[in-house]
Amino acid sequence: MHILAIVWHPNARWHALSEVDKLAYLKSLDVYINAGRAGGAIVLGWSKIDQTLPKAPEKGFVGVFGLSSAEQVHEFEKVVVEAEWYEYFDSTNISIDLLGATEPEPHKIYARLLNVSLG
Repeated sequence: MHILAIVWHPNARWHALSEVDKLAYLKSLDVYINAGRAGGAIVLGWSKIDQTLPKAPEKGFVGVFGLSSAEQVHEFEKVVVEAEWYEYFDSTNISIDLLGATEPEPHKIYARLLNVSLG
């Protein structure tokens, strides 16, 4: 499973909107999220970032989505662009293809990722 995590926070253009316009925009996102779902995206959820951890961002939120392939990640990204998300939110997008969920020796996964020979 590929995971797309969008780490985001509102920008000045968002803050300039009236409350009515903010709510209207947020409601418009339903169409785009549901289009992503229809295309096979699994919405894993949204959250405010826990800022109590060391090295956590000072502000922000995250949306997490499950997708079946790298191609599907890119298709979902097109939906994000179409929704004009980047007009109102500064974002960092992280796409990953998870490995090692059941690996009993996790160092092997780290070695593979870092191109370290296991000897």
